[in-house]
Parts: sequence; structure tokens; C-alpha cells
Amino acid sequence: MSYLPFAWIGIAVFATAISAPLLAPGMVGTLSLVFGGLAFVTLAAGILCGHMRDRERRRKARLILFHSSLLLLSTGMLLTLYFYKYARAAPALGLDQLAAEVLMEPVDYPAQRYGKLYYPVRILEINGRAVEPFQVRLSCSEALDCEPMDRVRCTIQFYSFTSGGLFSPSVSQLAEGSVLGAYPIGYGDHSYLRCTGSMPAGRVLPALRRYCARLLDRCLSREEAGLLQAALLGQRWRLPESIQTDLRLTGCSHMLSVSGLHMTMVGTFLRLFLDLTPLPRRLGAVTAVLILAAYLTLTGFPVSALRSFIMFTVCSLGQVSRQIPETLNSLGFAVTIICLCDPFSGGSAGFVLSVLATAGIAMLSRPLGDRLCPRHGGAVMRWAAGTVSASISATLFTLPVQIALFRGLPLLTLLSNLLLLPLFSAALYSALPLLVISILSPYSPLIQPFVLLCGLLCRLMLKLSRLLAGIPGIYLSLTDPAAGLSLLFLLLAMALGLTKRFRFRPSILALLLALAICIPVYEAEQRQGTVTLAVSGGGESSCVVVMQDRSAAVLSMGTFNSGLARQIITQENVYHLESVLVTGGDYSSRSMCRDLLENYSPNTLWLNGPAGKDLRYPGAALRELPQDGIYQALPSVRVQSAGDTLRIWANGKKLVLSEDSSLSESCSILMTGAAMPRVGTGITLFMCSEGTSPEEAAYSIYSDFALVTDQAVTYVDIFPDGTVSLRAF
Repeated sequence: MSYLPFAWIGIAVFATAISAPLLAPGMVGTLSLVFGGLAFVTLAAGILCGHMRDRERRRKARLILFHSSLLLLSTGMLLTLYFYKYARAAPALGLDQLAAEVLMEPVDYPAQRYGKLYYPVRILEINGRAVEPFQVRLSCSEALDCEPMDRVRCTIQFYSFTSGGLFSPSVSQLAEGSVLGAYPIGYGDHSYLRCTGSMPAGRVLPALRRYCARLLDRCLSREEAGLLQAALLGQRWRLPESIQTDLRLTGCSHMLSVSGLHMTMVGTFLRLFLDLTPLPRRLGAVTAVLILAAYLTLTGFPVSALRSFIMFTVCSLGQVSRQIPETLNSLGFAVTIICLCDPFSGGSAGFVLSVLATAGIAMLSRPLGDRLCPRHGGAVMRWAAGTVSASISATLFTLPVQIALFRGLPLLTLLSNLLLLPLFSAALYSALPLLVISILSPYSPLIQPFVLLCGLLCRLMLKLSRLLAGIPGIYLSLTDPAAGLSLLFLLLAMALGLTKRFRFRPSILALLLALAICIPVYEAEQRQGTVTLAVSGGGESSCVVVMQDRSAAVLSMGTFNSGLARQIITQENVYHLESVLVTGGDYSSRSMCRDLLENYSPNTLWLNGPAGKDLRYPGAALRELPQDGIYQALPSVRVQSAGDTLRIWANGKKLVLSEDSSLSESCSILMTGAAMPRVGTGITLFMCSEGTSPEEAAYSIYSDFALVTDQAVTYVDIFPDGTVSLRAF
């Protein structure tokens, strides 16, 4: 009960914030009344306990009842706030699939991802009528000729994000503040209303963030600057997709998001710097909080970083008052404040992962570190044990969310953090004075030592992450139930290894390890000869990878995510890349092809025409496609590339990838983004563009279909006997 004041309240509020998006809005309102009523009844029962004669029993009963009332009241309050905020957003949600002329106001500069520009904009008028302002995410293929806080009048199409699931796009976008998505209809008829006079207050922070990003661009190369822009400014989109794939596959993607790790590093840097000044210790603590608040404002208030800032503030004020709070209490206080201020924050995967990782480190890191390294161990051993124990603790607590989000688990997380975290910390500590000096005096020669040091550390980190990500079999894909069962046995063996010794412990431990190894081996034997087709992308920008018996061939590279094909291959534990079909000369295809060549050694690059002849790489043969466009991609897979149509024959089944609406033939599986009712097919993978609803897809495709949206991957298993199985995630 020692953590009840805030830790238990934080648990109740946190669990409610995660669960609320899974419930219907009406159910949320009903439950808020139920929990409020239960809180009142429990409080009344605690008051009536004052008539008990036994003083000790009266004290214990009141303690339990009053604390229970507080927990129920916190839960009911969060549900009430969620219901109220959702009710305010309901009118905007009803605009789905509406095309209208709007007056909107960009609130920030755009983020560039997958070949599109994404603006957070505030809608002020719809068809000439003023509305209560609400935010949408506007996706554009061309940049708007305006600055933040300028006003734009144009015609746009609203659409709702995909719903369903714990961290579905609709829930995640609500957590970020966007109620709907939208895209402009036509670009020539935009009219702009410039903000005249002095710079508006809403433009100061976006302009300062862009200025800092440009300073880093001027000092460092694109990849090194992108790493620091993601880590310090929250602009993850500036980092190439191939590098994001490297860090994701090695289990270090948390380094790219402004979160508790970064706020802790910045706070530690400030405390070390302020300790060198003659300021009193208490005044230094308050100054560090104020400077960290300014930095938090610069990053745009990401919710995971806000959680860390509140905890840092509580700890700093505790030092001022000479009362150091418990970590779990300060975590519960931060979670309660954030969730009550924004009831939608439970839909943010970054916030949930940050809270769970912090709780795991607070509860398990120290005892696990003492178990790994005795107190009399050297400084290096204690540091290594502390890093490993923190990584294990955070991984164990975030494991369910990682499995739900990514359908897999990187196996080199501990080693990667042990190797990359010191480099990342040193790069961040050298980048902070670089950024400060550049802002104060952009042409000062003082920045040159920091530029050299920071560039060297970032380059070394990127090279090491690329080396680790290129190791075969480093990712445990859980798209197959056998892999999940193997992971369960492995975790049980790990938990058993940390317990006290008992009689049958070695035998049980050996049995669990044997099961964890034998189950995937047996499953792999059963899947011998099975051809798996992985399809991702939307419309014409598709990525298609065919795999069989640990070998793969890449057939389409249209998506702007240059690391997507390698991510698919690595997640499915493919050891050899047999061939790559190069059919286009656009930038995205070349970027993906170079990324594949740098990490794998394909036997053949099949060229469709003159495209790709400059992609020469040692060990990869360049071959022109035959006249009929047919070649052997894998032992059981033949492919024909004919214009915009791709035909695949695997285990007696015919698959067609085409956007040609005049195509007329039959196949087992059709992959398309166009309405093609003349094609006879059993299954259709409809690669829809952003904003396409399932109802529109059902109207366009006259067969059983599965939606393939943006970067989501759909798997088609074709077994040797011709049976087809569909796995959509």
C-alpha cells in the first residue's frame, strides 16, 4: 500500500486510458456513471466505518475504502473526460468522405513521409460556414505556398482513419490531435490569406525548430543530421527509411523518438552544466526544470517526453524540499496528469511503451543488475550489468505491446543497446553544445570540434547498426503461431533461470529450452516448399516479395519506403536473396534496390529495358529480361513482367499484379488498386490509396478481397498442394 497515493492511481488511470478506445462511446459514458456511483458508495461506506468500536479494524477498513474510492473516482473521471472530448469530436467525425471548400490554418511545417507531405491543419470554415476549429492531417503531393498560421482556402476530401484494434490509425491520430484525414482536390485553385504584421505566436516554435534543423543540416551530412534531428527535435521523417529499418531490426528504434531516454540525457546534461556554475543547488534544480521546459516546447510536446519532464520536475522539486519521491509514485503522478489532461493519450503507442519501459526499469532493473553483477564487481562490469538489466526490464514490460504492434521481436536488443547506447549518448551530449553554440553564433569556430566529434560518433553508430541489421535471423517473426509458442517457452525458461534452485529445476529448464528450439524447427520442416507472397503499398506504389525455403526474390519496388523490402525479408528470416526485378528508374525504386544490394548479395538483377544499368554491384549479375518477359525467380516460382502487369506462377497457382482496368483473364489471386470486374479470381488483394474505405473497395471488386493499405503487409501462403492461406496484419 505504500505506493497508493499516486502509483496505484496511475495504474488505474493508465489502464482505463488504454481500454477506453476499445469501447463504444455510449459504453464509455455508461461506465463513467457506474464508476462514479461506485466511488460515492465506497466513500459513504468509509465514512460509516467511523462507528466501528475496534480502532485498528476501523483504521484498516477506512484505509481500504477511501483508497478504493479514490481509484474508482479517478477511473470515472477519466471516462467522463474521454466521453466529453469524444462527443466534441463527433460532429467532425461525421464529415467522413465529404468533399467541401474549407478555410484552414496550418499549425506546423509539413512532415515528409513516403513521397507525401503531411500538414497538421486546423479547419475554420466548411462551405462558407464557421465551425468549431478541429485539426485534421492533410496529405499533399505538392507543398502549400504558405507558412504556419497563414490561412488557405481550397477544396479538400475528408476521410476517416482505419479503426479497430488497440493502436489503430484512428486511435493513434486522435492521440496526436487529428480527428480526420484529408487531401486536396486540385492544387491550382488554392487562395492564400497571408498573416501580415509581426510573426504570430503560433509560428515562433515551428520556425525555431526548422532553424535548428537547418543548422544541423549545414554542419553534418544528411544521415548524421537526420539522426540528430529525429533524436533532438522529434523530426523522425528527416532520417532515411533504410536507417530507420536498421534501428528497428536491431531493437533500437526508441533512440529515434524524443522520449524519456532523451529527456533524461538532456536533464543530466543540464544538471552537470549547472553544477559547474556558482548557482546554489536548489536554484540550479529550478533552473534545470525551466530550461528543460523550453526544450520540451521546442520538440512539440510529444507525450512520452512530457511524461519524463513531469517526473524530472517532481524529482527536482523533491531535491529542493529535501524529500526525494519514489520513482513509481512520480511515474503514477505523471501518467495521471497526462491522461486527465488528454484522455486520448492512451492511444499513443510511444506513450504506452514509455510508461511500461519506465515501470519495468524502476521495478526490475536494480535487483536484476545485482543478480548479474555483484557489488564488488568493477566499474565496467557494473555499467554493463546496469545497461543489460535496464534493457531486459524494459523489454519484458513492453513485450506484449511490441508483439501487438510489430508482430515480432528483435533478438539482438540487448547486444545492440550495449553497443549503440554509449555512442548515442555521447553523440547527444556533443550535439547539445553544438546546437546551442550554433544558435548563439552560427559562424563561430567553436562549433568545429563538436562537429567533428558528433559526426564521427553518429557515423560510427550508423555503420554499426547497419552491420548488426545485416546478420541473418536476428528477428523473431510472430506472424506464425509456432514462433509465439517458442517465445513463450523461452520466456518461461528465462524466468525459471532467475528463480531459486529447487529439485527439478535443471530438468524443467532443459525441457523448456528444447521445446523453444524444436517447435520452430518442426514448423519449418512442415512448411518446406511453401511459397509466401508479401504484398505492401497502395495502388501503383506496391512492394511485392516472394519467399520460399529461406530464399527470396523482390518483384516490385514502387513504394517510397526504401527499407520496406529488406524489412520484410529480415522479419521472415530469409538468408538468401535470389533475384531483384528492376522495372523502373524512379528514385524510390533505386533507393530500395541500393538498400538491398548493400545488405544482401543477390545472384541476379533482372532489368526491364535500360532501367538500372548503373546499379552494378560485385557478385550481382545484370541480365536483361527475355523477349516474353518470363524468368525463374525461385525454384517453384516463375514470373512474367509485361508492361504494367506482373504475372506469377507458384505451386500451380496464378497470381496477377496489375493496375490495367482493361485486363481480361482469370487467376487465383489478383493484386490491384483498380476496379477490374472482368478478371475472374478467387481472392483479390485491393491495394487501396489513402482514404479508401472498405465499402468503396467492396463496390469496386467483385470477389473475396483483403485491403492492403499503405505500409501494412499482407502475406499469402501457397502450399505445395495448392492450398492458399491469407494472413493480413
